[in-house]
Amino acid sequence: MSATRPIIDAVQAHLQAALPRVQVEVFPERPDEYQFIHPTGAVLVGYQSGKFTPIEGLGTVAQQRDLTLHLTVIGAHLHGDDGALAILDEVRLAIMGFKPPDCLPCHLLQERFLSEDAGAWQYELTVQTSTQQVQVCRPENLPTLTQVRPRHIADPPAPDLNPKTP
Repeated sequence: MSATRPIIDAVQAHLQAALPRVQVEVFPERPDEYQFIHPTGAVLVGYQSGKFTPIEGLGTVAQQRDLTLHLTVIGAHLHGDDGALAILDEVRLAIMGFKPPDCLPCHLLQERFLSEDAGAWQYELTVQTSTQQVQVCRPENLPTLTQVRPRHIADPPAPDLNPKTP
C-alpha cells in the first residue's frame, strides 16, 4: 500500500504508545493556529515529501516510494527529564526501526532546532521509510471461461471440438 495517511496514522499511534507522557498528533492543517497547551510536550507527525525510483520491470509500472516524514517535537522546557531534548531523544529511539504498514522500517535523516517561543522549544526530526507504488491494473476484457472438459493425454479429443492445427 502506498497511501500516505495510513502511514502517518500508524506513526502517530506508535509514537503515542511509546511516549504516553506527551501528546502526539498529526500535523495540523493550519499550523499558525496550533496552540501548544500540553504541560510537558507534544509531537506533531507530518508528511514532508516523496521520492520515486526508476520504473521496475516491464509491462506494469512499479516504483519504490521513499517517504520523508517530519516529526516536530515541542517541549515546555529545553533541559531536564521533561525537556524538549529529552523528548527528542525518546522520539528518535521510538521511531528508528518502526515499520509502518506495508513499509520498510523507518530510519533517521536529520534533526534540527526550529524555534523557541515563550519558553516552548521546537525541534524537527526527519525520518524516512519506503514502500512500493504500483499502478492500478484494470482487468482486460477477455472472453470468459464457461466450460472445462478434462481428458487424459491418451484420450482422443471430443468429436465436437476442432483441434488447432499447427
